[in-house]
Amino acid sequence: MRFNHRPIQILIEPSDYVLRNIGDMAMLYAATERLARLCDNSTINVLTDDPDALRRFCPFATPLSAEGRALWLKPDFRPAKLKRFVPKHWPDRIRRHAPRLVSLFWRLKFRHMPDARAALLRFTDAVDRADLVLVSGMGGITDAFPEYALSVLEALNLALARKGRPVVMVGQGIGPLANAELRARASAILPRLHLIALRETRAGLPLLAELGVSKDRICATGDDAIEMAHEMRVDELGTGIGVNLRLSSYSGVSADILEGLRHVLGATSDSLEAPLIAVPVSWVPREADIDAIRGLMPTDETELNRALAIRTPIDLIRQIQRCRVVVTGSYHAGVFALANGIPTIGLARSDYYVDKFLGLADMFGTGCEMVALDHPNSAEKLRSALRRLLEEAPAIRPAILAKAEAQIAAGHTAYRRIRDAIGDQG
Repeated sequence: MRFNHRPIQILIEPSDYVLRNIGDMAMLYAATERLARLCDNSTINVLTDDPDALRRFCPFATPLSAEGRALWLKPDFRPAKLKRFVPKHWPDRIRRHAPRLVSLFWRLKFRHMPDARAALLRFTDAVDRADLVLVSGMGGITDAFPEYALSVLEALNLALARKGRPVVMVGQGIGPLANAELRARASAILPRLHLIALRETRAGLPLLAELGVSKDRICATGDDAIEMAHEMRVDELGTGIGVNLRLSSYSGVSADILEGLRHVLGATSDSLEAPLIAVPVSWVPREADIDAIRGLMPTDETELNRALAIRTPIDLIRQIQRCRVVVTGSYHAGVFALANGIPTIGLARSDYYVDKFLGLADMFGTGCEMVALDHPNSAEKLRSALRRLLEEAPAIRPAILAKAEAQIAAGHTAYRRIRDAIGDQG
C-alpha cells in the first residue's frame, strides 16, 4: 500500500536493543518484514544500541540510536538555574501530563552539551515525525521488569501526545502486574492505544480489561515469531529431546533444580535412545541459557559445542527441527517448536513463566504442557509428560500445525488493521 505515494515514517520500540535474545530477534524481524511488505513506501526506524547487528539481521530496518530515548527518560530534567523554581516532584507530573515539555527542558539543560542534545533531538524528532509508533513483540509490561516496563509506558505516553496517528503494541504478553505504580501507569496509557495484539489471552485479556482497555482495541494473534519458524518447517519430526533452561531472577529457577532435571532427562534419553539436544535462546550475560543447559547435559560436549554456534532464529529453528519433543524453560524455544508441530513441555517456577507457558498451551490447545518446578512431584510429572509426548508426537502434529497457521493468519489480519490505520490519517 503506497498511501498516495506519501513516504511513511514508522518508529519501532523493540524488546532488545542489542539482539542477544533469539526470540526477541524473531519478533522484531516479523514486525519489520510485515510492515515493509504492507507499507512499501516506508522508512522503518528501530531503536537500537547495536546498529550493525540490526542491519545484518533486519534488512528492512533503519537503525536509530536508543541513546536519545535513554536521555529523555532520565528522571530529573530541571536545568540547574530552574531547580529552585521547579519543585523536585514536578518532573514526574510534567512527564505524565505534558510529556512533550520534557523535551524542551532537556534541550535547555543540554544547551552546552552538543552530543547529548543531538541524540535527544534525533529521538524526539523521530517520535514527532512518525506516522506509526509500534512496540514489537515482548513480555515487558510486567512486574518482572518494573523499570523497563515503566520506560516503555512513558515512551508510549510521549508518542500519544501527538494526536491522530496510531500507536500500537503487537505480539504482547502482558503481566503479571501487581505493582501499584505500574498498574496505575498502565491503566492511564494502555487504554489510549489504537491496538494491542496479544500473543496469549488466558492472562492478558482479563488483565487488559481490568486496566480499562476496550475490547475493540484488543486482538489475539499468538506470537509474531511463529511465522518464521512455521515457514521453515520440515516434513519429518526429529528424534531428539530439546533441552533449555533459564537461570535468572525473573524465572525463579536456580541451580538447586538442576540435579533432578538432569536425572529425568538423562534417564529418558538413555532408555528411549533419544539424544539430548541443546536449544539456547538467550545469550544475555549472567543468564545465558547455555550455562544452565550445560548443567543438564554435562557430558555431551559435541552437542554443547554445536549449540555455541546458535546465534540467530534460523540457527535455533534448525536445531529444534532435530527434536521430537522440546523441554524448555525459555518461552521462545517452545514457540519455535510448536510452530514446527513439535510438542513442548514448559518448565516454570515463577508467575511470569507460569503465565507464559499456560498462555502458550491455551493458544495451541494440544501438544503444549507445563510442569511447575516448585511442585513436590515435578520430576515424576516431567518424566510422565515427556514419555507420553514422545509417543504421541506424530499423531498430534497436524493439530499443532493447524493452530500455528490460525495464529499466523490472525497476525496478518492485525497488521493489515494497523496499515489501514496509517492510511486513515489521510
